[in-house]
Amino acid sequence: MRFAVSFMMILLLAVCLSVPATAASVDEQLYPEDAGLYMGDWVGKFTVEEQKHPDVGAHVIKRSRKTYEIVFKPFLYKRTKPFVRLKAREKGDKLVFDEQDYFGEISDGKLTGGRHSDGARFELERYTLESPTLGLEPPEDATIIFDGENLDAFKLAKTIEQTWEIKPGGILQAHPDVGNLNTKVRYRDITLHLEFRTPLMPMAQGQERANSGVFLQDTFEVQILDSYGLPGYWNDCGALYQIVAPKVNMCLPPLQWQTYDIEYRAGRFEKREILELPRITVRHNGVLIHNDVELPHGTSYSAEKGPSRPPHRPEFLRLQAHGNRVQFRNIWMVKHEE
Repeated sequence: MRFAVSFMMILLLAVCLSVPATAASVDEQLYPEDAGLYMGDWVGKFTVEEQKHPDVGAHVIKRSRKTYEIVFKPFLYKRTKPFVRLKAREKGDKLVFDEQDYFGEISDGKLTGGRHSDGARFELERYTLESPTLGLEPPEDATIIFDGENLDAFKLAKTIEQTWEIKPGGILQAHPDVGNLNTKVRYRDITLHLEFRTPLMPMAQGQERANSGVFLQDTFEVQILDSYGLPGYWNDCGALYQIVAPKVNMCLPPLQWQTYDIEYRAGRFEKREILELPRITVRHNGVLIHNDVELPHGTSYSAEKGPSRPPHRPEFLRLQAHGNRVQFRNIWMVKHEE
């Protein structure tokens, strides 16, 4: 009898361990409410021999459950070389670091420390950048893509279980097992407003870190990725994927809502012969990162077929599902006459 009870307990434990995480538990892990104690932006000043130097900033990036990377820069959100990149670790109710001549901690709402070699000291406070177009209302002539109510603007699979999810608060969440969302409306020239946020994925790296994107005319991808604190290359957030890097990496920390405001002009053709290439202007969180850039080819192509040509007819807007639960809201466009 004792053996039978033990066997049943082992069997019960095995069953519990084999039950997959529910959607709610996955969402709680990817969008936790208490992740911002250390992660994010900090600004303040260096002091060397009692002389205050210009403002200094720091991106604090979560890299695992207990570890972080701190990137000190002369200016936040400018393409400037970092002073130093440091590893930091949670210790009690503090985040501490001591390497490459730098030491310090984040505690009581301040990032403080200095350099061993010259007695320099720094003190930084929390800084939160918010896009000036967050929550921008669509004009009267706008085509609403997603306003939090329904998915009527998209071509959907046969059942609701085979599409993306509308979360509380009117948030559209990508479903990694379903695929992309394409709009019913097709267009050429547009103004597009879109808001998104990336989940917290500290263990992921590179293109696995909250990957998604928005495709203009089903051909040209403006990349969405958690590239917070990185230089901003041709495949990072804000890039015109495989065409050109953003002028500056304006990617905000994960969990924070961000904006794309895009002006797109389709190519001009005569009997399918291209006369003018498509052009695009992109503002990421209100900052100009692409200014009237030519788009010579599509942003997705295979080695066998090569790059795709610019489309000669109206096409749809595509939201990409690339294995991650990126969220969207307040998506609308204004179509323009040629």
